[in-house]
Amino acid sequence: MQLPDRMLETLFTSGVQDLFHGLRELLESKWFVPFTIWRTESNICAPVTGYYKNAEGRYDIHDMGYDGKACNRKTTVLEFFDERIENKCTVFFTYMGNVYGVVTFHETPEDSQLGCLENVSGYLGQRLAELVARERNINVYVDYQKKLEFVKQSSRILRAVELDEVVAMALTFFMDVFSAEAGCVLHGDDFKGFGIETDDIRKHITISDMPAYDYAVKTGFTEFVEEHIECSKFNIDNVFIIFEETNNIHILLFNIHFDVIPDKEFSELVSSIVSTAVENAVYHQKMTKLKVQESEMAATGEILNKFVSQRISADKNFSIEGINFPARSAGGDYLLAKDTDEGTFFCIADVCGKGYSAAVFTVVLSVFTENAEHFSADKALDKMTDALNRFILSKNFGDRFITAFFGFICKKTNELKYLSCGHEPIMHFSDKDTKITSDFLPIGLMEEPYQVKSVNLKEGDCLFLYTDGLIEYIDEDSLMNAVKQLAESGKEAILDTLYKVLVKDTAMQKDDFTCMIIRV
Repeated sequence: MQLPDRMLETLFTSGVQDLFHGLRELLESKWFVPFTIWRTESNICAPVTGYYKNAEGRYDIHDMGYDGKACNRKTTVLEFFDERIENKCTVFFTYMGNVYGVVTFHETPEDSQLGCLENVSGYLGQRLAELVARERNINVYVDYQKKLEFVKQSSRILRAVELDEVVAMALTFFMDVFSAEAGCVLHGDDFKGFGIETDDIRKHITISDMPAYDYAVKTGFTEFVEEHIECSKFNIDNVFIIFEETNNIHILLFNIHFDVIPDKEFSELVSSIVSTAVENAVYHQKMTKLKVQESEMAATGEILNKFVSQRISADKNFSIEGINFPARSAGGDYLLAKDTDEGTFFCIADVCGKGYSAAVFTVVLSVFTENAEHFSADKALDKMTDALNRFILSKNFGDRFITAFFGFICKKTNELKYLSCGHEPIMHFSDKDTKITSDFLPIGLMEEPYQVKSVNLKEGDCLFLYTDGLIEYIDEDSLMNAVKQLAESGKEAILDTLYKVLVKDTAMQKDDFTCMIIRV
C-alpha cells in the first residue's frame, strides 16, 4: 500500500506529540470533517488536539465503541457532567492488542477518506507504541538522574555528626529540595517546626479523619498523602511523611512541589538517607564516648601502674631482681621487695582476672604491704595476710581472689619466713633442688588460720618466684630447668633473658609476665 507523503512524514516524527501534531495537519489540510485526536493510556482517552481539544472528561475506549476493530462507524455519545460529545465514527490506532490513540469524527466523512485512515491505523498504532516506549524510557532515565542528583545533594545530611544536627539539617534540606511550604519533625516528645506549630498538627490538620500528629505517629513507613486531608487553618494539598525507624523520627512536609513523584521506591530512598545519617550520628557519638573512655582508662592505667613496680632490684646480704610486664595497659600481677632494719620483705601475687579490674586489687595489695616496718615483728606475716583476707571477703567480690607468696629473709640468719596462699610453687635451688608449695587457699575465698613456715637459706642458694603467666609459654619442669641453667651460667639479667626467649611477640602476650629471683 502506497502512503501519502504527509502520512509518511507523520509516521517518522520523533515524538508522540509531534506525531499527533502531524496527523492533525494532515486531517485539516486534505480530507476530513471536524475531528478530535485522543491519546490513550491504559484504555483511558484524553483529548490532545482538534475540535474538542479542551474537553474535560476522560473516556474509556469502550465508551467510544471499541470492539477490537480498527474502525467503528456507529454513532457514539460521550457525556461528562454538562459535556456532551457526539461521534459519528471512530478510528482506533492499535498495536499488539493495545490502543495508543483515537480519532473521533463529529460529522460523517466520506467512505474513501475514512477507509484510507483505517488502512494506516495499524501503522500509526505501531509507531505510537514505539514512541510511547521510548518516551517512557527517557522519562525513567530523567527520573533516575533527578533521583541521583537528589542523593548527591543529600550528602550534606550525612556530614552532620550530632543527632539533633541531623534532624534539623534533614528538615531544612527536605523543605528546600521539595519546595515545601511548611514542615516539622516529631522525635519523641520533641517538636521542631517551620511555618507550622504543634497545635496545628494536633487540632487543625486531619488525615483520614485523624489528627495529623496521630496519623504520622501511627505510620510506620514513609508515605506521600494527597487525599483525605482537611484543615481549618491552611490550604493543604499534600503531606509527605518521612519515617526513620531506628530512632522513631517523623518528618512532615506540607504542600511539596517536586518533579519526581514520591512513589514507594523514592520514598524508601528518602527514608534510607535519613536512617543512614542517623546511624552515622549515633556511631559518631558512640566513638566519641569510647575515645573519652579510652582516654580516661589510659589515665586510670597510668595511675594504677604507679602502685606496682615494673622492675625491682636490691643487693644487700643477697640480691633480688624482679620484672612485671602486664599483658595490657594495666595488669593484675603484683611485685614488691622492701628492706627493713632486720631483713627484707618481698612478695609476688596474681589477681584472678586481667586488666583494670584486676589492677585495682593490686592497689589494695600495695596498701597492705607498703608498711614494711611492721614485717619484722613476730607473727607479722600471718597478721597482715589475715587482715588482707578479711578485708577482701568483707567486700564480697564474688569469684575474685588473689594468689600470693609473702616472704621475709632475716638479715642476720638468712632464715626465710613465708606464707603461700594458693600461689605457684617457689623453686628453691640448693644442694638439693626443692619446691616450696602452698599450704593455704587463695586470699578472698574463705577465712582460715594462717601459720608462718620457715626455711634456712645457705650461701649460694637461689629462689625463683613466678606467676601463672609464665606457664602459658612453658611447663613447670622445663621452666625450672631453664632457670637453673641460666643461674649456673652466671648470666646477668636472667629474667629479661627469660622474657625474650619465651615471649616472642610482645604484642600477642597472653598474660601478665611476672617473676622474681633471689640469690643468697
